[in-house]
Amino acid sequence: MTTRPACVDLFCGSGGLSEGLKLAGFLPIFAIDFDKNATATYAKNHPETVVITKDIAALDPGEIIDAAKAIEIDLLAGGPSCQGYSTHGKRKAEDPRNFLFEHFIRIAKALRPKWILIENVQGLLTYNQGYFKNVILTKLQALGYHANARILCAADYGVPQFRRRIFFLATRMDVAISFPAPTHSENEKEGLLPYVTVGDALGDLPSLSKSINSSKNGYASKPKGDYQNYVRAGSSFLSLHDARKLSTQAMSIASHVKEGSGLRSVPVDFLPERFKKMRRISDGSLRKDCTTLYYRLSRNHPAYTITCNFRNIASGPFLHPLENRSLSYREAARLMSFQDSYEFIGSSLARQIGNAVPPLMAKAVGEHIIKLLNSKPHREFESYLATTALTENFECPATLRKIA
Repeated sequence: MTTRPACVDLFCGSGGLSEGLKLAGFLPIFAIDFDKNATATYAKNHPETVVITKDIAALDPGEIIDAAKAIEIDLLAGGPSCQGYSTHGKRKAEDPRNFLFEHFIRIAKALRPKWILIENVQGLLTYNQGYFKNVILTKLQALGYHANARILCAADYGVPQFRRRIFFLATRMDVAISFPAPTHSENEKEGLLPYVTVGDALGDLPSLSKSINSSKNGYASKPKGDYQNYVRAGSSFLSLHDARKLSTQAMSIASHVKEGSGLRSVPVDFLPERFKKMRRISDGSLRKDCTTLYYRLSRNHPAYTITCNFRNIASGPFLHPLENRSLSYREAARLMSFQDSYEFIGSSLARQIGNAVPPLMAKAVGEHIIKLLNSKPHREFESYLATTALTENFECPATLRKIA
């Protein structure tokens, strides 16, 4: 018996989306992912949730119904794998990972949740003139849902990171779809809080200049500011605060990179030959476009997008603001807005962290959905169903009636 709205997390990964939804007030009752390390982390941090490790193509919706135990599902959420249309990879329309959302649709058709939430990379919005976005919206509408999509920036919701993702919201209820308003801004607009910066997020962590291999240690200072109080809640020590040692070449480059700058700030004479070529365009002049390779984060601004390659400073903006090293696992987790008490276990920790949905971003979306869940009127979207030629029976399964 519960009064909390129930949610299911497909493609759950290490649990960032569920963590944020739980902070918002949802009860995660079921989660699935094919990555055994990610599901181990998820299970460790969400003991109240039924978590299974399985390819979603083999998932029977009945497994979710059994886990729900007669609780109606208010929200079906998830982030299908997106590498096929990510702006960080080689875009391939035929990549089978692009169509994992078909299984999301299959599960949604069987469960008939009140609300649906799909998170994905913003490249999905622009690839092939928005082809995948339009397909997803069409599929949702064919189920009898009205749907919309919008790009949201994590920094606008208190995450110390400029991470932009597309969020799809859909509902079968007669409620207008809207998205959460920003709570933070760069220019401290009236009524909004200032962006949480890298300095705000990492300022109380101990230096790794002498030892980059410290798996468990204390904090460098008492928490300063709301964000440090948030991430340290329930934690008396720091784990996973260790970084990767730089190669000789990387160290040589990093030593010339100023805070808030990247490869372009390194004097040409100190660059290896292949980077000298990168610095110049066809007419021989220096490039004027910005590059985030070997970029040193600024303490005065949010970080750029944290990817699963944050341990490699040659791949993007992952150089520590003050020290010549990559980000530690815990620093990256903080920049994703995971609390220090969140335990990442198993292997592939960088992938678990970098592929997650920032919990505070998910919390903002989750709180907004709960607000819409509680809005009036909240009846079936009859006006839409009456004007379609759909013949499926959209009645909620009898096994999923909410217990009062």
